[in-house]
Amino acid sequence: MLEQNFLDKDELQKLFNIAFVGCSRGFVPEARTVFSKILEAVPDHRAARAGLAFTHIVVDDFAPADEILQGLLAEDPDDDDSRGFLVLSKFLQKDSDAVDVAMKEFRSLDSAGYRLASSLSEVTR
Repeated sequence: MLEQNFLDKDELQKLFNIAFVGCSRGFVPEARTVFSKILEAVPDHRAARAGLAFTHIVVDDFAPADEILQGLLAEDPDDDDSRGFLVLSKFLQKDSDAVDVAMKEFRSLDSAGYRLASSLSEVTR
């Protein structure tokens, strides 16, 4: 088990990055384990919660992903990164109504989340 005082902020960030890249390359169970361990050590680590949601999205397990992301957005409506992942989830579910609603709720058109979500419209052109 990771302990919060065992790893500093930079080390946690490195673990997060490794897990995210691993998930993107198909190491989903391993990434999910890393995100879960980060959350054991730092339960309010928002990026790890979003990463855990991503591990569900990539395997089409949308209900838990949406639940995590909706929780993050309920805590912080300005969280465009979580909103971007939610748009990705809804896009993959072919829920265009939910995508349209979420696209109108972005706080910043310069955010990484908005760029992710808007790039999905490029896929459908």
